[in-house]
Amino acid sequence: MSRRVVPFTARTQQGVSLILVLIVLAILLVGSAMLMRTTESATFIVGNTTFKESAVRSGELGINAAFSAVTALTGEDISQAPWYFATAQNTDASGMPANIDWNAVAQTTLGNNRVQWVVERMCNAPLPVSDVYSQCQVSQTQQTGSNRGGWGVAIQNDPVKYYRVTVRVTGPKSTEQFIQSLVSR
Repeated sequence: MSRRVVPFTARTQQGVSLILVLIVLAILLVGSAMLMRTTESATFIVGNTTFKESAVRSGELGINAAFSAVTALTGEDISQAPWYFATAQNTDASGMPANIDWNAVAQTTLGNNRVQWVVERMCNAPLPVSDVYSQCQVSQTQQTGSNRGGWGVAIQNDPVKYYRVTVRVTGPKSTEQFIQSLVSR
């Protein structure tokens, strides 16, 4: 029994392996493109989180600057637009002052962020405020005096007035962060 050997020619080749290799290469190409896109998205998410954290840190410095301005304030009943309002302003649905013109508020640059802040005294009365206890948000503590001699006298401290500080931070890639804090004086 002899076996006949067929010579390897172009006519006997079917091309099935070429088609399979092309399909495998196409699948590898699509998979690598998806992997690159996923990695790119993760990088964007980390970058955006970093920008927001930087904005919060800058906002905290804005709160400190506003607190310094409040402690140096001499005329509490006189609004000093656009950064200080002697009465509480109307707020929008998110609790932010509604009538603040942020284009008129001075800004400080901290790194890549621009920080702006406004301060509102938490009073709801017409100016000048005549009775701080009934027209403003205040806290007051009583301290017990000396009990020597059999009578302890309660001493009332001056009222602590509250101010709402609203800080706006704008940064790269359209980052905008609002931070609010109550400070007392």
